[in-house]
Amino acid sequence: MSIFLYNSLSKQKEEFKPIKKKQVGLYTCGPTVYNHPHIGNLMAYVVWDVLKRILIARGYKVKHIMNITDVGHLTSDADEGEDKLAKASRETGQNAWQIAEFFIKVFRNNLASLNIDEPTKFLRATETIKEQIAFARILDEKGYLYKTADGMYFDTSKIADYGKLANLSKVELQEGARVEKNQEKKNLTDFAVWKFTPEDISRDMDWESPWGLGFPGWHLECSVMSRLELGDTFDIHTGGIDHLTVHHPNEMAQSEAVTGKLQANYWLHNDFIKFEGGKMAKSQGTLITLENIREKGFSPLAFRFLILQNHYRNSLNFSFDSLQAAQNGLKAIIREIAFYGKPKGGCQELEEEFYQAIGDDLNTPKGLAILQKIIDSENKPGAKMASILNIDEVLGLRLGTLAKNALDISSDAKIILEERAKARDSQDWVRSDKLRDKLIALGVEVQDTTDGQKAIQVTL
Repeated sequence: MSIFLYNSLSKQKEEFKPIKKKQVGLYTCGPTVYNHPHIGNLMAYVVWDVLKRILIARGYKVKHIMNITDVGHLTSDADEGEDKLAKASRETGQNAWQIAEFFIKVFRNNLASLNIDEPTKFLRATETIKEQIAFARILDEKGYLYKTADGMYFDTSKIADYGKLANLSKVELQEGARVEKNQEKKNLTDFAVWKFTPEDISRDMDWESPWGLGFPGWHLECSVMSRLELGDTFDIHTGGIDHLTVHHPNEMAQSEAVTGKLQANYWLHNDFIKFEGGKMAKSQGTLITLENIREKGFSPLAFRFLILQNHYRNSLNFSFDSLQAAQNGLKAIIREIAFYGKPKGGCQELEEEFYQAIGDDLNTPKGLAILQKIIDSENKPGAKMASILNIDEVLGLRLGTLAKNALDISSDAKIILEERAKARDSQDWVRSDKLRDKLIALGVEVQDTTDGQKAIQVTL
């Protein structure tokens, strides 16, 4: 079964054809580890986790590389302001290395909470400085770099089709987005490959280079890491839509300048999360973290479920009401499947329908509709459970574990259930109802069937 992906480079949906048979090189732009990732950041990693899972489900071996930016990302994507790690260091009193270590752990914990499989390899920017300098030297020797007072810049005019990824020639560069404050830049779109450390500033992170003491520009690390691990040209490059007009065109330009080849064949971009219809912004207090979600009593898996209800190329309008609805919906699924018993056989046609939906540019909303279709079908419970477990290998909602845990009620609840069974045997309905209320207070739901009581305790 074919997989189709919307390629930002061609501006159309294309059938995925790997460079090597049944092998995929996948690169994902990772976090800048200066603060807690917010839910908009994390949404992207859920999306690309589904991408990796469907590739694996279709028989591909995936080599997945993700960078961790612990140096070089300035407070403006236009090479202005100070390094985000240096800024966090100045504000907290911790050094940049300590800040990076702490937020790398936070990020990885967030991935685990969202049931996101980690990449084959993480690479920190500070781990590849030698390779980044060597890469930049090639650019310099080929005549792509020029020197300004604050760094070595890439001359984008030397790339005939610079910006092809986002049709930059047709995009009006808005005031405030990429303002040319560095008057030494030859072109508005030129970007820093190596930044100089000012003589009057002491930095935790800088290195000697052929151009002087400094640190790499943000865009350099991805060109270097992807080539180092996946080769001159690899299969799929992913990132947020915010990378479409700055980071990815710069990455692509650098890579093509060095290798003379296209960096990646397929470029995928996810849209943003909006908070109750507006842009998520720190200044408005609307940057929500996974920790904030937990504090309000929501499960990270409910957030994953919410993300899957939306197509990745559409913006997701987040609210706590929508998150509550997602949590309720996920719990309802667990209630339905918890008593299905052992998986046996499967619903093959519906499974194939699911894989076809996800294979059509990661259509997770349709995939979830097919999940519900399996639940509502007339197939035997064991067959339904088998198919649900199979497709959940792609959805990543831990449905099997959650269903199993739902039947493992607490010891206190078991004692009350035994008392309630005796009350019902003696037709003491008043006591039976009171004991049901006690169970509800413990989060245990009871169904009275011809086979006796069925108790379930759904927690996410």
